[in-house]
Amino acid sequence: MKELPEALQKKSRLAGVNDQKVKDARDMLLGRYKGDDGLFICEGLWAAEKLLSKGLEIETVYYDSVYFSPEGKCTEEELRQLTAVAGAAAEVLSVSPKACARISDRDGADVCFIVARLPEYDPEALELRDDMLVMILDGQEQPGNIGAILRSLDAAGGDFAIVTHRRVKLTHPRLIRSSLGSAFMMPFFEMPFEKLTAWLQDKGFRTVLTDLTATKNFCDISPKGRIAVVAGNEHTGISPEWREIKGSEPVIIPMLGSVESLNVGFASTLVAYNIGLRQKGLM
Repeated sequence: MKELPEALQKKSRLAGVNDQKVKDARDMLLGRYKGDDGLFICEGLWAAEKLLSKGLEIETVYYDSVYFSPEGKCTEEELRQLTAVAGAAAEVLSVSPKACARISDRDGADVCFIVARLPEYDPEALELRDDMLVMILDGQEQPGNIGAILRSLDAAGGDFAIVTHRRVKLTHPRLIRSSLGSAFMMPFFEMPFEKLTAWLQDKGFRTVLTDLTATKNFCDISPKGRIAVVAGNEHTGISPEWREIKGSEPVIIPMLGSVESLNVGFASTLVAYNIGLRQKGLM
């Protein structure tokens, strides 16, 4: 039998399906939360150690009181993870399986939900190296695409991502989920277009545009130096203003079949890996 540690029991309070905190968690997962814009929610314990290792501010932890009871099915590892993340949380709520199902937006609700605060970044305080890979997310509308791009950028050894012409909340639950934590493990923030382009030029970034009107093959990009890859809107591509940026490099991924373009997430993955692996001397 696996008993909850005494400290966790004392810190927990019971919350029913009609508790406002349970309603807030559901609204977060449905992307309709009207409260603090800096908060995001993760469904599942997968995020616990990442959040702790990053030292993020953890607001609330919800856990299934039956699953984590002495008669429940939780493993020793799950109990350890819950205890660790709950110990760092401002508030810990013990909820029923019915409340977990109410919070979740999918079949087969998880047994833990974690609400944390997205880090804020000052571009001027970021540590810059000679060779870097940054992704600019320009006006994208689908949170799942943004999360997938962040995940690929992280996996390709990229350094951070910046959103401009924003159309999606940076804390959108589908964005957080599809990024598998990259949205809070690597710097990820928003900048207005004019400020962003001035900052990129001031810091010596080469701007690479993924652009269907380009003729240069994306494989011909030099991996040297500080590179900012611009990924555009799912339907309209990059904003026209990018083509006016001095020194920008429009590139295209050759289409060998009948389709004209790739999904922006997959296209960004190809470009990020091509540059990232060569910067690291792996290709």
